[in-house]
Amino acid sequence: MRIFPVLFAAIMLAFSPLNAAIAASISQSQIVTILTDQGYNAQEYEADKVIVDASGFKIIVWIDGADGDVSYITWLPGITADDVGYKILNKFNNDVKFGRAFADSDGDIRLQMDRNSSGGVSTENIESDFDVFLMLIGKFLSDLESQTIA
Repeated sequence: MRIFPVLFAAIMLAFSPLNAAIAASISQSQIVTILTDQGYNAQEYEADKVIVDASGFKIIVWIDGADGDVSYITWLPGITADDVGYKILNKFNNDVKFGRAFADSDGDIRLQMDRNSSGGVSTENIESDFDVFLMLIGKFLSDLESQTIA
């Protein structure tokens, strides 16, 4: 009976490089095509990034690391840590579990959402994740506006 868990672990270890290859199977050009087909202005940027103009924001879609994790990143023009404050950032980050807002080293507000790609990324994942990221930006701006009015 002890041999089954050892055999299972050996099989999983043998196929682990295959999992990384599957996860990294989406390319920059595929992301550009997916987002362009959705009506966004998307283009390859550097070796592992796509830059997208959407809803007045520059959004970077970054294929991060050997396993092909995908990050969505934007900066909010004209909004700094002085405008927002850490109370609003902390509340937003507590309310939203799949993304985060923070002040970068320059004091600019940055929003980021990551997809762990150990199981692979499909075109549907890119489409839906990008839509979710746009909603995340909208939620942050709405939260910020309601906090500054109150």
